[in-house]
Amino acid sequence: MPPQGPNPFVYIFPAVLLVAAVLYFAYGAVDRTGLTSFQTEAQVTGKQHTPVSTTYITERVAGQTMTRPRQNPEAYVLALKVGNDETGGAVSKQLYDSLKAGDRVHVTARRTRISKRILITDVSR
Repeated sequence: MPPQGPNPFVYIFPAVLLVAAVLYFAYGAVDRTGLTSFQTEAQVTGKQHTPVSTTYITERVAGQTMTRPRQNPEAYVLALKVGNDETGGAVSKQLYDSLKAGDRVHVTARRTRISKRILITDVSR
């Protein structure tokens, strides 16, 4: 009986993973690259504050493992309704404090090509 070679699955599985990764990044590039901006009005539907947090990064330096803390800044996000679409946008603390649910704001946004989501790039009174 002749010896058997490696299972074909050993070659097919990495190839499928590679194709999936390429398709994922190609989709993101086509969906979000080179979008045109537009300005419109939006209604504030909610507010969310994320306080400062700390994450830890482990790295090897000169053959030794070190764990270093990294501060994540606080974030102020408004939940917005643009037409019939729900989305969100990051704002400054001053703007966050001055707004409440139901207020109208001016936004600069972009609509993605494939998923048709709205991405907020700027929020102002």
